[in-house]
Amino acid sequence: MSRPILYRFPVALCFVLGAVFSSSSPLKAQTDGVPKSVDIAVQVLDGRNGKPIANQRVLVFVGASSEAAKSHAEHTDLTTDKDGLGILRVHPDQTQWIQVWADGRVLCYPDPNQSSFSIDAIMSTGIVAPNSCSGVMKDPTPGHLIIFARPARFMEKMKR
Repeated sequence: MSRPILYRFPVALCFVLGAVFSSSSPLKAQTDGVPKSVDIAVQVLDGRNGKPIANQRVLVFVGASSEAAKSHAEHTDLTTDKDGLGILRVHPDQTQWIQVWADGRVLCYPDPNQSSFSIDAIMSTGIVAPNSCSGVMKDPTPGHLIIFARPARFMEKMKR
């Protein structure tokens, strides 16, 4: 005599869920040699004096290519802490390039609309964006992206 279908459903469901979760285990991701995600430290500094900009909203446009990041199709955002640092988690299999904007501020490097940053370069050597607002510079550190920004001037605010 077979069991009623009501009793067989939970057993079948357990087998299906077990198969799904065992195939997506974190150990499998580590043994493939491809990290699931990486954390990038994004630091926003005042381009005039090099001091950290705390509580700054940072818009991060992401893409599989430089052009995709520049198209602003996909984005995320983060907020900096007291040291001007925010942590950005990206999935290298989906995102290889980023473009960064400090909300409400002017970036201190030429033509920010045409600039994007490689995740590989950030992770291997670190990137410090140019600072055209002053002579303040920092040394790059692997896994770290530093951008310089300044407050918008009155006329720059009027143009927005």
